[in-house]
Amino acid sequence: MFEMKTRFTFMITMMFFLLSCSLMEDSNEAQAVNFNVQDSNGQTILFESHPEKMVVYDAAAVEILLAMGEENKIIATHEFVELPENSSPIQRVGDAFNVNYEKVVELDPDLFFVFYDTFTKELEDLGIKVLYLNSLDSDLEDIRAHIKIWGLITGNDEGVEKLIETFDNKLNAVTDTIPTASTKPTVYYHTFDYWTPGGDTLIGNIFELLNTDMVSQNLSGYNQISLEEIVAKDPEYIFTDEWGIDQIKSEQALQSVSAIKNNQVYVLQNGSLSIASHNIVLAIEEISNIIYE
Repeated sequence: MFEMKTRFTFMITMMFFLLSCSLMEDSNEAQAVNFNVQDSNGQTILFESHPEKMVVYDAAAVEILLAMGEENKIIATHEFVELPENSSPIQRVGDAFNVNYEKVVELDPDLFFVFYDTFTKELEDLGIKVLYLNSLDSDLEDIRAHIKIWGLITGNDEGVEKLIETFDNKLNAVTDTIPTASTKPTVYYHTFDYWTPGGDTLIGNIFELLNTDMVSQNLSGYNQISLEEIVAKDPEYIFTDEWGIDQIKSEQALQSVSAIKNNQVYVLQNGSLSIASHNIVLAIEEISNIIYE
């Protein structure tokens, strides 16, 4: 995990170095762009213009671009991306696990963005520029880095600065109110069929920030946890989503757990911990209010 995060940080540093060099070379042509972004496979993606037609196959990236005011550049996404009520419709070209390549070719995008590389080869074989950046293994600092990348790609420096400032201000407002007591509240985060994030995930990073004791802290990545272990660690709070709430509440083996006995099982209403965008701070704030107010 450390090696991967070190590599990611290096990639970001080199990316901005390359951009600054390109801008110096183009100082006499203010509108010219020429920069590279290194993807999560180590490949260098050259940009000679800011993309105007993007297929964005990542809910987090869509949320970031909308907040930056770049919605007019998103020409398509996948079925599972939820848009704000006041947003204009965006065409769908598949779900998160499939792509309608014929539709994509018809749209003729300048860029196809993915957060995992399942479709990369097929898209590149069709002559489409693809940028793959893994946002699954990230933490809060990586969210800031991803926002900066989108500022680089779109050329919207002002939008990036405002978004990061708002994100940091909201996050600081939450963290400033978190107690530092040595006795930490115990929490369990449930997805489905008892798959749960470990301490080295984004969600693990968030619960550590919230000064809680996550029952799956010692796991790595996403793994299944046994019912016996959940009972033994007796979480005071359980957080899940709409797909997991019934499974948790109806499981007879968990009826002795404090969170269930005390009706402290929650589906988050504001934001999601599963989407690594600036909006994640809304979910962090909601969890903090539940536990500490």
